[in-house]
Amino acid sequence: MRVVVAMSGGVDSSAAAVLMQEAGHEVLGITLRVWSYSDDARCGSCCSPEDIDDARHVAEKLGIPFYVADAEELFRERVVQPFVDGYLQGRTPVPCVACNEDVKFGFLLQRARALGAKLATGHYARIAEEGGRLRLLRGSDAAKDQSYFLFSLGQEALRDVVFPVGGLSKAQVRAIAERRGLPTSQKPESMEICFVPDGDYAGFVERVAGPQPSGAVVNAAGETLGQHAGIHRFTVGQRRGLGLAAPTPLYVERIDAERRQVVVGPAAVLERERFTVLRPSWVGECPAADETVQVRVRHRHAGAPARVSPLDWGRASVQLLEPVRAVTPGQAAVFYRGAEVLGGGWIG
Repeated sequence: MRVVVAMSGGVDSSAAAVLMQEAGHEVLGITLRVWSYSDDARCGSCCSPEDIDDARHVAEKLGIPFYVADAEELFRERVVQPFVDGYLQGRTPVPCVACNEDVKFGFLLQRARALGAKLATGHYARIAEEGGRLRLLRGSDAAKDQSYFLFSLGQEALRDVVFPVGGLSKAQVRAIAERRGLPTSQKPESMEICFVPDGDYAGFVERVAGPQPSGAVVNAAGETLGQHAGIHRFTVGQRRGLGLAAPTPLYVERIDAERRQVVVGPAAVLERERFTVLRPSWVGECPAADETVQVRVRHRHAGAPARVSPLDWGRASVQLLEPVRAVTPGQAAVFYRGAEVLGGGWIG
């Protein structure tokens, strides 16, 4: 079959291209140009000119056609601006989910289909078919599993997507690239958000939205304990950087964007037993209200038992069967049945 490989310039997508080629498919490589490469807008992994060059060199080494697609406007509209707006609203956004949904499996999948092709990526996730239904599964390498970021993929998308490295370990992926002599075989990984390479989220927000107003750090009773330099500098569960002297550790309990207040309290206030998910999306069907599933409330969260029930107005209620700490508005809540991704949504 014809396969379009989303080539980021990293070793995972490079190995995906190798595996598709060695399986006998007609392979085309496409890299997305998503960011302006100016001095005041630096980019990191999968966005830089160097990464595009690396992807091009891999394609040349493999002897496959290579194209660069301009998705800068879409990326700014669907990924960067919501990221900035989220922090200004006192939320903690997950731009990688939006990038996967709207850019990689929206924009790029549409172009692959126009070429009569499937889309292959270097994600550590797997797809299995059972009774005519497609199941989205965790990657075999638990340390690299990326299924959390893919919960919005439905049946229609999964029919045209391939995850060639999903059943492999990182070591195996590097070995494949090394065997073919690819320049990305030993390329280091970046754990940063690609358009915030230095990890300075607050500085990035200010570069895009301008200086932000200060406000008060208060306790649950509304008593002012100190001042802050902008709510975009805080997230629920944060302890460091509060600028407070207290006899016991204080953590960010919630952020009141309307009043520009950061509300703090002891560790105990961070535990939640129930929360609401906005805009839930299901790979197949929503689990029954009496079924116990696992929910991950952030990428590195191991998961906790919960039950989920649909509500009106595109929402769902999540009842945790054991308290979970720092359930953060803006993060994704992703539901699993064993290794299977059931779906997810946004913590409200």
